[in-house]
Amino acid sequence: MPYNKQILQTDNILTVTEMNEAAAINISCWTYPEGYKMYNFDGYEKERDQLFNGLHFPVYFTDSDAADKFNDCLSQTANDVPCGFIAIGPAAQVYCRGSEAFYADESFTDIGLGLRPELCGLNAGLGDALVRAAINFVKAEFPDDGVRLTVAENNARAKKVYERNGFTASGEFKKYINVSGRRRLNRFIIMIKDQLK
Repeated sequence: MPYNKQILQTDNILTVTEMNEAAAINISCWTYPEGYKMYNFDGYEKERDQLFNGLHFPVYFTDSDAADKFNDCLSQTANDVPCGFIAIGPAAQVYCRGSEAFYADESFTDIGLGLRPELCGLNAGLGDALVRAAINFVKAEFPDDGVRLTVAENNARAKKVYERNGFTASGEFKKYINVSGRRRLNRFIIMIKDQLK
């Protein structure tokens, strides 16, 4: 695998690694289409630096057999670039006054997920694989915790993936966010996967 990565966890599809400069630069330049632009990092150095806070982990295809299926979708060889990333803890939270009470419950570990834009919506099971990789990753570190995530209400595609993987809605809140220089009020849903599941 490229960049001499430190492997943290692997399965037959995806491998979670430590963040490195090449992965951070690559991820920070991802551009999502209309309707998903709130997830863009926009390539800013400040945002790229946030990826090194110890709470973000790039995810790669485990081997060339898994990666080769997606080479046609990407401008770079699939095995050479992150296909996604995982954020944990505070890096996965959408913090505001309305979300404080949810995040105060420390019996859950928060996860956030990003799938490479070119790989979204292919109906190839990559979203499910990324969710499972994130769950397995945090469960290895925090086996007694439940898993919690926050999703924008209008991200129906992600919500379906999370529900398929055992997450249920446990609350919601609103927060103003900036998208393409415009401030707008968004509704977010807190979803949990119980400790025992």
